[in-house]
Amino acid sequence: MDHYGVEYNAHRSIGMARCPLHEDNDPSFSYNLDRQVWKCHSCQKAGDSYELIINYEKTVNEKEIDFVGARALAASLAFATRDAGGGGERVPGSSYAGRRSVPARPGNRSRGGGYTPAWRRR
Repeated sequence: MDHYGVEYNAHRSIGMARCPLHEDNDPSFSYNLDRQVWKCHSCQKAGDSYELIINYEKTVNEKEIDFVGARALAASLAFATRDAGGGGERVPGSSYAGRRSVPARPGNRSRGGGYTPAWRRR
């Protein structure tokens, strides 16, 4: 985002900024630096860091570029490159990652408040 002139707060991993893809007076570009994803709520474009490169090159520089070209451009500009989509690694909090285990309740109370449904009482 630094390369494309997006003014954002580098101290926060989640925030809003002005969209670099169109003239924007109010911040409509939300980003998550930890997951490397973004979405513009005005022009409805969204994606990862490579999608930002592809969309920027198409709309602002008027160059047709694909994913391979975006990776090559990112490498030539010395951007931190990783495999898009995480390369099979688990994304915390997603349905693909598995959930965290929930610790047992403190005390020795029975779960459910002691109510047993009629179909279980038989």
